[in-house]
Amino acid sequence: MKTAIVYATKYGSTKKAAEIIAEKLSNCTLIDIHALPESFDEYDCVILGSYVHMGVLQRDIRAFALGQIRLLLQKKLAIFVCCAFPENAETYFNNNIPPQLLKHASACEALGGEFDRSRLKGMDRMVARMVLKADHAKGILRTFSLHDDKIEAFVDKLTDGEATV
Repeated sequence: MKTAIVYATKYGSTKKAAEIIAEKLSNCTLIDIHALPESFDEYDCVILGSYVHMGVLQRDIRAFALGQIRLLLQKKLAIFVCCAFPENAETYFNNNIPPQLLKHASACEALGGEFDRSRLKGMDRMVARMVLKADHAKGILRTFSLHDDKIEAFVDKLTDGEATV
């Protein structure tokens, strides 16, 4: 099965997740959302990957999903997001992905996300500081990372448990 992973990344976490998924699948091509090919005819499967910012998936990924519904419904489809709050995954998917694509997808998963405060800029840095401060006041110590178990489960759903390498 020839697979295209179309992803959007802001600080690198989504790209890293896409690379890990690609390593676990055979015959896989990574495609940045800003460098789309003219055609997806050669692919049997399309995986969409996006970061979540303030509850919203990256704009070009949302536009691609909406504008390419017919294409995506003809392919095996999977969708992942990288986010700080994977417990909100259902809301992220329902608010950002057309329902017919969610129903069609073999896998939809929030994979967690890495957090490097030194790379954050402007409003992102301010919001991150506020969230961490609020959590700390509640006695919550958050660690941010990609979840290997979620990635493995995502790949398993996509491959129906078949060997991938």
